[in-house]
Amino acid sequence: MSYDVAIVGGGLAGCSAAIQLAEQGRSVLLLEKERYPVHKLCGEFLSVEVEGLFKRLGVLDAVLAAGAHPIDHTRVTTVTGTTFESPLPGTALGLSRFRLDKLLFDRAVTAGADARDGTPVRNIAGTLDDGFHIETETDRLEARLVLGAYGKRSVLDRKLARPFLDQRSPFVAFKAHYKGVELPGTIELHSFPGGYCGLSGIEGGCVNVCWIAREETLKAAGGDPEAMIDQSLAQNPALARRFVQMERVSERFIAVSQVTFVPKGAFSGDVCMIGDTAGMIAPMCGDGMAMALRGAELAVPLVARSLDDNETAAAFRERYARVWHNEFGLRMRLGRWMHHGYCHPSIARLGVAACHYLPPLGRWLIRHTRG
Repeated sequence: MSYDVAIVGGGLAGCSAAIQLAEQGRSVLLLEKERYPVHKLCGEFLSVEVEGLFKRLGVLDAVLAAGAHPIDHTRVTTVTGTTFESPLPGTALGLSRFRLDKLLFDRAVTAGADARDGTPVRNIAGTLDDGFHIETETDRLEARLVLGAYGKRSVLDRKLARPFLDQRSPFVAFKAHYKGVELPGTIELHSFPGGYCGLSGIEGGCVNVCWIAREETLKAAGGDPEAMIDQSLAQNPALARRFVQMERVSERFIAVSQVTFVPKGAFSGDVCMIGDTAGMIAPMCGDGMAMALRGAELAVPLVARSLDDNETAAAFRERYARVWHNEFGLRMRLGRWMHHGYCHPSIARLGVAACHYLPPLGRWLIRHTRG
């Protein structure tokens, strides 16, 4: 069967693009390797921009009904006890990917997309001029255009020979849900030697705990995330107190290695990349989920223009790459600088102290890592 657009990956960016294109009357194939609902590694913090995005997707009421936790304040700490607190420029939300992804996937179905979860893609081949073939474990499907929305890292990146794979990243990330502490309206970010950890309220009175650290801290803990908490994360006294108060309710930690924040490219060959597949902002900026949704919103009108033969393949590639860079380039550079600084205790202490004594600086950083 042939489609106008095939979208590989049913996360935030993929579902958002599928909803918008299907509502335009396009034939859309949405393929997700996991079987929903499923937990995914994520900070699960939806920054203030998402309200408008969710309204346009027709899911805001459903998101709120799912128990999204309102957040309007941020607290940042370092291993030396230096603290910075600030209101957010609006109300953000905390909601698990377990609930949100399924909600968006179902919305794509009602919008008219042929949405298939539990369907890994084995290969993508073709061009914008000649069309594409998408191979799953059971089918060979055709589409005029393909959007890659399969997340941070995939075997497909190797098959598509993406250059960012040649740059090894020393960072690993972990996530689990906890109970036992309340974070009324506040997201917390705690640095520790070699990394940082975010705590954000989500539905059901749970707290999402997600941290990123250098590989050597995991190796020093014998590869055990619980030992990593005791040895590294607990060097921040504020974070150590949180772990004493909390009990893990997730059956296991979700982990990802080789976490990279370099731009990966808006295209691989003629496959158009959106969301984390195009580039991932440092988690400490707290804007990754909103960026994924916004990235799809940027791509959709250009995809529609290409499908309507109002733009050549070369023009589509050039225009989308430029739009993506203009929207996210400065934000991602600033995020990388902040990420590397916050992973070093002395720099983190100076940076947080500067924000503490110069609150406008902190507010400037918050604004400029936002859409």
